[in-house]
Amino acid sequence: MALNRNLVNWSRTIHIYFSICLLVILVFFSITGITLNHVDYFTAEPDVTEKIVNPLPLFPLDDQGQITDSTELADFLDNEFDVELDQATLTQDGDFLFVDYRTAGATVFIEIDLPLQEALGETTNYGFVAMLNDLHKARDTTILWKWLLDISSVLLVLFSLTGFVLLLPNNYRFKRVAGYSLAATVLLTLGYWLGTL
Repeated sequence: MALNRNLVNWSRTIHIYFSICLLVILVFFSITGITLNHVDYFTAEPDVTEKIVNPLPLFPLDDQGQITDSTELADFLDNEFDVELDQATLTQDGDFLFVDYRTAGATVFIEIDLPLQEALGETTNYGFVAMLNDLHKARDTTILWKWLLDISSVLLVLFSLTGFVLLLPNNYRFKRVAGYSLAATVLLTLGYWLGTL
């Protein structure tokens, strides 16, 4: 099939450089795809640690005497429990403030007791593989990581399309690859259908 030489050259350049950029990403998602598919074999016992902080620093209070979302609270959570306030969920209940913080592979739950002037924090670390699995699913991750996944997805689409363009001029190779691709698609579809029965 005759194609514009500029299109072929552009596709070859994009395909080569994107393959270098996407190598680590493809390996990462391939490995974590296996660990997610066999989570029972790769699940570690959660490591739970507790920490008590007493007394508390002076937090700004609202008219009801409850702790407000403030710089002082953000600094306290960051310094004592390695928690980022802007990614945590706060729940007020009378004299208590509950902080629920989730990140890839770990959770932190903190109970701040104003009358006792005490904070009790419980950190649960689910292990390295759990962290990788959460990153694969973009669960409890930052907006930066979600953007990285979106950009990677766009690059993978471009990588695939440029590979397709590079096959078009070679009629024999294109037919062979198309045949293999069709056979693989049929087998995967059949496997999926059998798996849902």
